[in-house]
Amino acid sequence: MAEEKKETTKKSAPKKKVEVEEVKVEKRFCTKCGKELAEGEECSCSSNEQTNTNTINGDVIVNTCKDIWNTIINTFKKPLSTIKEEVASKDTNKSIILVIVLAISFALYLMAIMSNVESGLSDATFGLSSSVIGINYFKVFIYGILIYALMAIIPIVSTLIVAKITRNNDYSFKKSFKLYIISNSPLVLAYLGMAIIYLINVTLLNVLGLIAFLIISIACFFNFIIGFIKETNIREDRQSYALTSIVVLNIVIAIAAILIVGGSVLGDTYDAITDQNNYNDRFDW
Repeated sequence: MAEEKKETTKKSAPKKKVEVEEVKVEKRFCTKCGKELAEGEECSCSSNEQTNTNTINGDVIVNTCKDIWNTIINTFKKPLSTIKEEVASKDTNKSIILVIVLAISFALYLMAIMSNVESGLSDATFGLSSSVIGINYFKVFIYGILIYALMAIIPIVSTLIVAKITRNNDYSFKKSFKLYIISNSPLVLAYLGMAIIYLINVTLLNVLGLIAFLIISIACFFNFIIGFIKETNIREDRQSYALTSIVVLNIVIAIAAILIVGGSVLGDTYDAITDQNNYNDRFDW
């Protein structure tokens, strides 16, 4: 018999695992700009922070002014589409800035009116009225801002009331505020233009400017009303009632506001005249 050779397989001994120590290096990042920093490195963004901030703020101011100017011009050119787009926007910063600009421009317009009245009285009384009635223009400016605030809140509240009565719950105060401010944004130019015209004080310019001012004011009011109709779901056969209600509410609230503000202004004027007369009587003996 042939001898069978037994093959013996030698199993190799398992290799020992070499433990490798991993050295974890913590990465450092700048907490302001996010730049990856080497060990011991300091980011240079802190030194340029003030310069960059000033540049960004300047760009933001310029861009905001351009955006507001474009909105005013577009409300002239294509009012309905511009108003719809701005009301649908979620940004309210533009409307807040616009209402401040409108209030300031109206206050300047009111100051120009008072200056024109004072000049007319002075010419009619040969300068005697100016020594009796001294107009405090700072107070007129403050009154102008308060009066415009009342002028703005009246239509905003009236349309909001009509919307709630007609069950248009989606028509919120925010939407009403934006609708009114964007619709009346062209009045910024009208107020400033009339202020300049009254300071020039030429009769023909005063008449033409007043006519243009009335046309722009009526156009802004109709844009506001049309925008309100488009933003609500009032049935066509009831739209006339809704518009009549808005006009009536505007008149009622406006009369109440005029009585309150007018009484306050007249009271201050009377006190100023009385104090001036009492001052003159002290030395008239």
